[in-house]
Amino acid sequence: MAAHSEVEIVIETPRNSRNKYEVDEQGVVRFDRRLPGAFAFPADYGFIPGAVGTDGEPLDALVLMVEPTYPGVRVRARVVGVIWVRTGHGREAKLVCVPMGDPAYREVQDLGQLPDHLVREITHFFDIYRDLDPGKDVSFAGSDGVDVAIETLQRARG
Repeated sequence: MAAHSEVEIVIETPRNSRNKYEVDEQGVVRFDRRLPGAFAFPADYGFIPGAVGTDGEPLDALVLMVEPTYPGVRVRARVVGVIWVRTGHGREAKLVCVPMGDPAYREVQDLGQLPDHLVREITHFFDIYRDLDPGKDVSFAGSDGVDVAIETLQRARG
């Protein structure tokens, strides 16, 4: 895969966490909230520095780590697809990435190469993770492969 599909992601929330963290511009990790409900993040979750999503915030990204990392870690990863969610701001992108240098994901180049069940877990998470937050309406709005994901990343970088 071409180098333009490689990104650096700042992890805010590790996989299997119910605590949502945010990392500010100075690299300070802050507790944001606990997810209400009996579920947790399905992948390490963070953002791509220098890329801005349609909500005006840094572009969100998930990294499919075999072992979760921790808030503030930077992970070099390869973009393989994009999950779309619908929010009060409109349609937002969540890039799906695999870590560089992890043999478990060496052959994965596109979202369609991931196990179907894993993709369904991720989309289910985004369909329900705000259900118990009053006034927050978020739902899964589709997914696309690597080509659309890279176009989305390029637009977010301006």
